[in-house]
Amino acid sequence: MDTGTLLFNKTLDDALAQNKRFLKKRASYLPAFTRIAAHVRKAAKIRTVLAEKEGIVVPPVLILSVTNDCNLSCAGCYACSQQRHKSAELDTQQLARIVSEAADLGVAVVMIAGGEPLLKQGLLHLPKKHPGLPFVMFTNGLLLRGETARAAGKIKNLIPVFSLEGGRERTDERRGAGLYDTVTETMRSLDNKKRLFGVSVTLTSENYDEIIDSGFLDTMQAIGCRVAFLIEYVPCGAKDTALCLTGAQKQHLRENEKALYEKHNMLVVSLPGNEEPYGGCLASSRGFLHISAGGALEACPFAPYSDASAAKMPLKQALASPLLQKIRENHNMLSDSRGGCALKENEEWVKSLL
Repeated sequence: MDTGTLLFNKTLDDALAQNKRFLKKRASYLPAFTRIAAHVRKAAKIRTVLAEKEGIVVPPVLILSVTNDCNLSCAGCYACSQQRHKSAELDTQQLARIVSEAADLGVAVVMIAGGEPLLKQGLLHLPKKHPGLPFVMFTNGLLLRGETARAAGKIKNLIPVFSLEGGRERTDERRGAGLYDTVTETMRSLDNKKRLFGVSVTLTSENYDEIIDSGFLDTMQAIGCRVAFLIEYVPCGAKDTALCLTGAQKQHLRENEKALYEKHNMLVVSLPGNEEPYGGCLASSRGFLHISAGGALEACPFAPYSDASAAKMPLKQALASPLLQKIRENHNMLSDSRGGCALKENEEWVKSLL
């Protein structure tokens, strides 16, 4: 296990050790987070043993796309631009098997992505079956209502994270009229019930100042968010490259990441964040790994290339992927990226490895 991965493990453990700070007025979650902290420590030991004795590199964080379907058509959506086939999606039983294998192999956190995850029937059974494994679910929030919201609220290891683009004007412009008010109304409802939830924002050159310097995070904290993911924009095509963060914005973000975390009573996470301390790109299981809705193991959601499928073989066998190994061996050449994702910028190189 390389030093960058070991450092990432420590960063993950330190973040969870701070959970009491972010669980203020959320006392009902403390027992769940005690179980989660125990799982994270145990998972790190399992990953270390597998790496040292069998050469299997297990990702601390697994990004699991459960569907390509969505009930929105947001401007600049990267998932939509990939035009993945919906007919080949894993069913809930296959997803359950993969999650169980991931938990046994030492995955510490599962991030549920889409499409819109809540369109997947039976999705809530996944976190319910693994109470010690934290699930972070990225959602547009439109379906987290009524009985679905009540059911999700009972699963303390499931943290919904709502996608916004900034304030009302910018969110409604890119996601649809009235979306900001609808989502923030759901957030306030969850806060009144003392539920744990967060917000996810795609940082672009156009909304950067609004998100970082204009009180957006303060507003989200006041609404009740306890985690904020700041995701650097990855362009769908050449026409969108102007939306990538400028060099000055990326430098400013790197210099202020710690300050943002310390200022707010919520966990503020920038992705991919400053990967330099970890020796380069954390994809390909060094820090995280993506499994597509069809079961393909991909180094990163923005590099949709694969030579192994968890739909066709056990996850442990799929993790021995030669493609993932080759990318890990060259992680140092995949340094901080102008376009949000170093693998995306080296797409031809990744394809050549196949």
